[in-house]
Amino acid sequence: MNKIIKNLALLLTVISSTGFAQNQKAPETLTSLVKQSLDFYPKIKEQQQAVEISSYKTRMAESHHLPTVDFSASYTRIDPVGTIVIPLPDNPISAKFFPNNNYNTALNVRQTIWDFGKTTASVDKSKSEEALSKDGVESLKTTLAYQVANFYYSIIYLQKAIVVQQSQINLLRENEKIIADRIKNGDEIDYNLVATQVRYKNAETRLVDLQTQLDKQYILLSTVTGKDVKNSISADADFSWTQTESENNNWDLKIAKDREQIALQDLSIASNNAKPTLAFQGSAGFKNGIVPEIQRFRFNTVAGINLSIPIYEGHRIKQQQNIAKLSYKMSQYSTETQQLTVKSDVEQALNDIKAARLKLEMYGQQVEQAQYAMKLANSRYQNGVITNLDLLSAQTALEEAQLGELQYKYQLVLAQLQLSRLNGAQFWQ
Repeated sequence: MNKIIKNLALLLTVISSTGFAQNQKAPETLTSLVKQSLDFYPKIKEQQQAVEISSYKTRMAESHHLPTVDFSASYTRIDPVGTIVIPLPDNPISAKFFPNNNYNTALNVRQTIWDFGKTTASVDKSKSEEALSKDGVESLKTTLAYQVANFYYSIIYLQKAIVVQQSQINLLRENEKIIADRIKNGDEIDYNLVATQVRYKNAETRLVDLQTQLDKQYILLSTVTGKDVKNSISADADFSWTQTESENNNWDLKIAKDREQIALQDLSIASNNAKPTLAFQGSAGFKNGIVPEIQRFRFNTVAGINLSIPIYEGHRIKQQQNIAKLSYKMSQYSTETQQLTVKSDVEQALNDIKAARLKLEMYGQQVEQAQYAMKLANSRYQNGVITNLDLLSAQTALEEAQLGELQYKYQLVLAQLQLSRLNGAQFWQ
């Protein structure tokens, strides 16, 4: 397990040396959208209520260190009551042991003196549960923030893909006009015009698909921010992403460790159940029925020490201890599993970044080559050196190169987002 932790820490440290900019802010529009989402999203407010509940539970557990004080008052009617008669010659005397009407008022105090760590263990568990709730809020915020970031960059990708597609449509439209004019002059055949029109319609269909996907992303983004944010992201926005300094604060792993700590404290509580409890009990008040003046209300006090030692409880405490031990072992395995998952996800994210950068570099070169080829094809087509099919091929090659470059820019920023999320970076702060 220690080896896993060391390897994981090493991987997360690599984040700060993967080549992105350091100590800069995320895009202002993205930060604003994230803050809107965090302020609005009901699930976060629900989790914040859970934190408050945990806080009250901690205070309630701590209150067991304090004394318990209550006031009691009682009335009891007794019939008949025991009477003693002293037979004197002239005037026999009778006396009652208790009055028929008995009244008792008292202020009662109970204070645990020593419980061998039972209360302390319960308090520690409540504090750990409160910490788990707080970490749950931060984990949920981080998940939501990166979800917004994914929507944000998806919208940027689709907007730029639409620009590329629209440019292709414009080229096809111009090409269609040129072919139509040439057909009138007898310099072109109808087949080339039909082929161009088919490509034009296909390009229009892809444009509609891209626009539909863009609208869907805006709907999703509006849902998590609580307001209409359509067209809020500039068409000039780019894929810039800033990696913050390495934090090594994976929230999923932190929550797993919180649960492991709670399981350990459950084991402590179960172990302490077999220990004795020493407590002070006392009361002070007024009552009647005190001999010899049984009808008179008199001040009285009671004080004592109570020692409770468990002897036999049907092996329930032993079974609780066994369950707690197994639960703690399960939580340890769960933490180890989470560590392996994070380690694997970090390695995959680093690999995706490396692959995206290599492919992006290659597509950058392809775009330059395709643009040059397109320039040559246009010139040659104007001069009648190449056919319409050759020109369409050059246009298609350019579009594919541009979309490929765009795709890997998008994949690169997604991989960087994944790496930042695994690291627990709160870029919106």
